[in-house]
Amino acid sequence: MPTLSCKITSVEAITNTIYRVRLTPESSVIFRAGQYLTLKIRDHLHLSFSIASTPMEKDIIELHIGGSEFNSSTISVIEYIQNNKDIIVDMPHGLAWLREDNDLPLLLIAGGTGFSYIRSILFTALSQKSDRYISVYWGGREIQHLYELNSLNRLMHENAHLKIFPVLEKPKHGFCGREGTVISAIMKDYSCLYGHAIYIAGPINMVRKARICLCTERGANSSFIFGDALTFI
Repeated sequence: MPTLSCKITSVEAITNTIYRVRLTPESSVIFRAGQYLTLKIRDHLHLSFSIASTPMEKDIIELHIGGSEFNSSTISVIEYIQNNKDIIVDMPHGLAWLREDNDLPLLLIAGGTGFSYIRSILFTALSQKSDRYISVYWGGREIQHLYELNSLNRLMHENAHLKIFPVLEKPKHGFCGREGTVISAIMKDYSCLYGHAIYIAGPINMVRKARICLCTERGANSSFIFGDALTFI
């Protein structure tokens, strides 16, 4: 895969553990919605992140870095980005990109910052201005982990074929969404998922459970379930 140098344009703290990072590549980038890149932090530290921006945005790359719990590698990435002006990127990677050769209803499932993967697919699908139905299920522990929920709700009001379902494990009073896990919410809402194209990103245990439950109990076709984590489970 080709490497390119990028200017670190901005680093924005969305929550106390999640950062929005924007990079400006030295030349226009070509990738598919749903693919990821690798950041070269040091010689022996290369970390991968889903691309949150869309292929239509040729001059900017957006990443969502962090999660509900920081680990040492994530801290290293943020520290590097905050203290440097440039970074080396290796892209594109991944086979779980948006398939545009059918009009199957889209079911987009995200846990935490797995939303960055879903975001690129969602905005790309909406840009096609088709009548394709899109349902987004985004789960987190607390409301702060659904860091673009307000924007998604506005988007839903602008698109009649889009539905947004926020899910929290620990909702507080006044939360207008579902309680529990993303997978439990989907299982309650659907009796059959045959004929849906499903894209999923999040913690590995969530992805594993989703594939088992959605295929064996809701009839989803495994050939139409996409997610890079599925390669490892």
